[in-house]
Amino acid sequence: MIYLQVPFSEVYKRTQTTVASDFESDRTILVRHLNFLGKHVPHVALFFQKYYNSLTSIDGLKSCWFMEDRALEAIEKTVSARQAFARDSFFKLSKNGEDRCCVMENMNYDRCYVKKALSQYSYICPVSWKQSKKFINCCHRPEYTVLYQN
Repeated sequence: MIYLQVPFSEVYKRTQTTVASDFESDRTILVRHLNFLGKHVPHVALFFQKYYNSLTSIDGLKSCWFMEDRALEAIEKTVSARQAFARDSFFKLSKNGEDRCCVMENMNYDRCYVKKALSQYSYICPVSWKQSKKFINCCHRPEYTVLYQN
């Protein structure tokens, strides 16, 4: 999710000439819309950050090239992560013949899936148990989670 941060005063100022000439109104609809956005957009942004870790905030007062670069960078990061996941999931063996882990960083998946997938050992790493028979605590950050298939 890309969150373009532009102060409402700036939106009002930028649309001052176009709205008045195009709609010949008193701009009450724009003010209502901005008030509605002010109440609801922070909650939606928090939801996407909390559950999917997919919020990219961009300063709307910067140049259009800066905003485009930031948006494309965020999209490229997600697409690259999904391509790597598909490759690692499809080709199950690594170069040395061992099972390959699928890294979940930048996948923007629902974090509830991680909590549902926890075993009786909770945050014990199944990969380290499978490979070295050692109990190692995993990090509590879902970005560092790996998908390991037996």
